[in-house]
Amino acid sequence: MACPHTQRSTQKQSKHDALHYPFLPVDTCHPPAYVTSEQQSYAAQGSIRMKIHDHYFAKLCIFVHMVLSNIMKLLFIFIFSTFLFLSLCPRTANAQSAPPKQNIDTDIRALRNEAMPSFRWHYDDYLQYAPAGVLIGLKAGGYESRSSWGRMLVSDAFSAAIMAAAVNGVKYSVKRLRPDGSSRNSFPSGHTATAFMTATMLHKEYEWRSQWISIAGYTAATVTGVSRIFNSRHWISDVMAGAAIGIGSVHLGYFITDKIFKDRHISKNFADLEYLYDPSQKHYVAEIMFGRRYILGKQCEKRDGSLPYRGGLAGLQTDIPIIPGTGVTARASASSMIYSGENVSNLYALSAGGFWNLHFAKVFEMQLRAAAGCGWLSGQAGANLSAGAGLSLITDNNFKVKAFADFESICFSRSRWLSSVTVGWAAAWFW
Repeated sequence: MACPHTQRSTQKQSKHDALHYPFLPVDTCHPPAYVTSEQQSYAAQGSIRMKIHDHYFAKLCIFVHMVLSNIMKLLFIFIFSTFLFLSLCPRTANAQSAPPKQNIDTDIRALRNEAMPSFRWHYDDYLQYAPAGVLIGLKAGGYESRSSWGRMLVSDAFSAAIMAAAVNGVKYSVKRLRPDGSSRNSFPSGHTATAFMTATMLHKEYEWRSQWISIAGYTAATVTGVSRIFNSRHWISDVMAGAAIGIGSVHLGYFITDKIFKDRHISKNFADLEYLYDPSQKHYVAEIMFGRRYILGKQCEKRDGSLPYRGGLAGLQTDIPIIPGTGVTARASASSMIYSGENVSNLYALSAGGFWNLHFAKVFEMQLRAAAGCGWLSGQAGANLSAGAGLSLITDNNFKVKAFADFESICFSRSRWLSSVTVGWAAAWFW
């Protein structure tokens, strides 16, 4: 028990504070007897100010969370707008009477023509619907999804209508010539838009059940898009724009449906997954990449055919963590090497090395990598050394997009080195 003198001293100090510091917080519901009415008034005003402050802080947190959770939508709208602008600018370059403008579209097509000039397989006509088939099969089989049948069908109808309007509206406005010269409705890719639309529907309904369902759906969509390039039906920018439209249309379709139905006809067990990326955990990564090579060297060597001018790159990369953020990386790539006179030889490369990731600002990740391996060009093999950096934007719990720049040097002999800088982008799955 405290001594009476200590209690009296404490009470005296409290009264002194109440008289001279009326702004100090107090319990306004049960104020002590010595608290003045002036202090109670100040305390009540402070309580109101605190509530207002908490209210606006909560509003700010909700806004920031909304921006971060919808960043994928904004990203794909930006990508779509960029490709639409780029496609509209060189329309005259796509005319049959003029050679196509030399860009990453033509460089990736040169890679395809050199590697598989007679590729003609039409499985992509059916693969585009595979995610929708899985979605209906799981739903019909009783595997619980996000929405009821009615709400899901309304969401999908809105999404399909938006996708069809966007694809056909742009196709017949831009009138871009297909790579095979068959028609002028190349941009954007309708098959790719359909594939990514159905994959995103599957993702919306079943991501909360298993990440592998979403990964499988987007893998099928990616194979569909790449197959459109293999089949010489689309340029790579057509495929990228189609993917953006397909994904964006579903996000918009579900947004409209959510505004209509609100919380009705949602599974009672549905758990809306928050942003769960944890950089302190190990994440395995698989990614597909595209880029453009810029060859380093003297112009006179490029003019006489000793060195290529440029090239397009396509590749696959996987990252296997040893500890969180650090591990082993492996890459397989193919590149078109375009010489004077538009002669083409493909460069194939395999490499392995290490990577280091730095996660920052919640949704960004920087990667540094260095690797060594072997490259093959025109029947010759050489040692391959590369190093590079990439910046990733994490768009979802299992997906991210990356911009990267690499320096690569291949030694075919003491007198023959091929050095280049590659700039490109990648889409990645991680788990």
